[in-house]
Amino acid sequence: MILTDVLEYVGKRVRVTFEDGTEVEGVLSYVPAYSEMYKWKKAKHFYIAGIDFRAHHVKEIIEV
Repeated sequence: MILTDVLEYVGKRVRVTFEDGTEVEGVLSYVPAYSEMYKWKKAKHFYIAGIDFRAHHVKEIIEV
């Protein structure tokens, strides 16, 4: 998927299916910049339950 498609789900509870077939469910967050404000997490990455990934890793995303 592309960044803008996944950004629509930030703050919502979703189920994400990755290109390798694995799935994760939870509230989606996004870190736009590497800074103390985002607890030094990786920039331009999405997060669910401690798992970080980029938009191009996402095969499907569904709001639950």
